[in-house]
Amino acid sequence: MSERHIEMFWRCSSCNHRNLGRYMVCQGCKNAKDGSEQYEMPEDTASAVTVTDEALLRMATAGPNWRCAYCESDQRALDGGCKHCGASAVEGSIPAEPTRPTPDEKKGAKSNRRLGCYILFIIAFFGCCCPMWMSSGKKGTASATAATAATTAPKTEPERTRTLQVKEVSWEHTVSVERYRLVDDEGFEEDRPEGALLVKAQGKRHHHDDQVLAGYTTVHYTERVQRGFTTETYRAKEACGEDCTTTPKKCSEQCTSNRNGFATCKTTCTGGGRSCTTRYCSVTKKRKEPRYVDEQRSRQEPRYRSVPRQATWYTWKEWRWMHDRDVKANGTTLEARWPTDAELQPAKALRKGEKERNARDARYSVVFHGDDQPAITYPPETLEEFQRFAPGSTHTLQQEQGKVSVVPQTPPAQATP
Repeated sequence: MSERHIEMFWRCSSCNHRNLGRYMVCQGCKNAKDGSEQYEMPEDTASAVTVTDEALLRMATAGPNWRCAYCESDQRALDGGCKHCGASAVEGSIPAEPTRPTPDEKKGAKSNRRLGCYILFIIAFFGCCCPMWMSSGKKGTASATAATAATTAPKTEPERTRTLQVKEVSWEHTVSVERYRLVDDEGFEEDRPEGALLVKAQGKRHHHDDQVLAGYTTVHYTERVQRGFTTETYRAKEACGEDCTTTPKKCSEQCTSNRNGFATCKTTCTGGGRSCTTRYCSVTKKRKEPRYVDEQRSRQEPRYRSVPRQATWYTWKEWRWMHDRDVKANGTTLEARWPTDAELQPAKALRKGEKERNARDARYSVVFHGDDQPAITYPPETLEEFQRFAPGSTHTLQQEQGKVSVVPQTPPAQATP
């Protein structure tokens, strides 16, 4: 972007003489320039002469003229006082050419005044009503927060709660007895335990099969192998230059008054660039491709046969824990018991070296009913819990995700003496 200064002109209102912008006094009648005589732009700014003289450039860049408040004559910004009446520039200065507001600026000023009125109204309204509004707003916010919390709070209530009566109870205690005794077993030597007793060989039995080499078999096959190269031609595209275009350069000049008899003209240019694209040409090329042929070949592959192998089969005895019997005791009252020692005694006396051990398992069941719905069976986990469900007693049951649980009963509060 380039910049230059040109000279404007003004027409005398007294004698209609056209004066260059450098003059502050009419060159025809010698009257000083006043506020009614505006600077005018040349008819063709493009052909206007560029200001190059240092004294004129100093005038053009000094700033807008000022108007004397006493004689209303125009004076340059470089002048310290009025050359017409001698008034000081400080005490008698007013803008020589006040900027006239455009219709859009007038509309903006009116909008700004209206916006200012709205702001004053809002300040006055909130100054009176803000404390009361904030107080009610806090209450409303608290109520809304409480309502939101109540709505979004997770549901902790069970799916179903029923108060039922104990209809029947039952229990079963099982003692599983294992006996350490001699048992018979058999197998190959690697199957025999270290502490086996009365080991006896029972002859030979089939143990496994071995794969033995029985010779070779000739296998014929075809293999594809490379034999030389074949030259072939093909077409390909290669870069062979550029195709370029140039955009014509366009310039425009815009001149703005400096309000001192001169104008600043700025030139803006567009275009003038050069763009290119690669140009491709089709060429003929050659390349070598490998050539393959099929060849008949053969190889020797091993052939195997299965040979059965035998090993000695043994019988023996060994001491081992084995399940012997289950002894149960059951009932339909809260008085539960385990099988007695007499009930746990084996039917036959233990042989020499034999011994027994047992494991205990308890199962309890409570059946509730009391409404039109089907009865519910609840399995207590311990004897202590089972004995809290006396037949005829009432309990509160909860069902959540298919699992039944009994709500613990709270003991009544004792009165303070």
